[in-house]
Amino acid sequence: MGLETRIPGSHLDLLENKAPCMCATTKSNGLLSVHPVSALWEDGRIFFSTLKSRGKYKNLLKDSRVSLCFLDPKNPVRYLEVRGRAILSDDPERIVINKMAKHHMGVDEYPYEPPGTERATVTLEVVEVWVQP
Repeated sequence: MGLETRIPGSHLDLLENKAPCMCATTKSNGLLSVHPVSALWEDGRIFFSTLKSRGKYKNLLKDSRVSLCFLDPKNPVRYLEVRGRAILSDDPERIVINKMAKHHMGVDEYPYEPPGTERATVTLEVVEVWVQP
């Protein structure tokens, strides 16, 4: 329990959960902004998809610091917070959002997106990990 430098096995189940996590970014005025996101844990990395028009994407372009908090849906006192830097990459083929739709929704393609939207993938470069029981 406490501050770690990597994700402990005791909390990996929270990364495999289908529940949204909370994503904190820093706005240009220095205030924090928190957004629910659906994230994926795959091949030892955490990532999520976002529209380039969203505030979190714009915030991360200016300040790559990001924190994701994964709550245990059965015990909200138990959680995992992963802090680090965001690595942004374009996803014109919608590979990541469709992978997330398969995992979280059981469908092959993400169905809730107007045509012409631009997507990016946010991959976390983990710096600190905080675990609570």
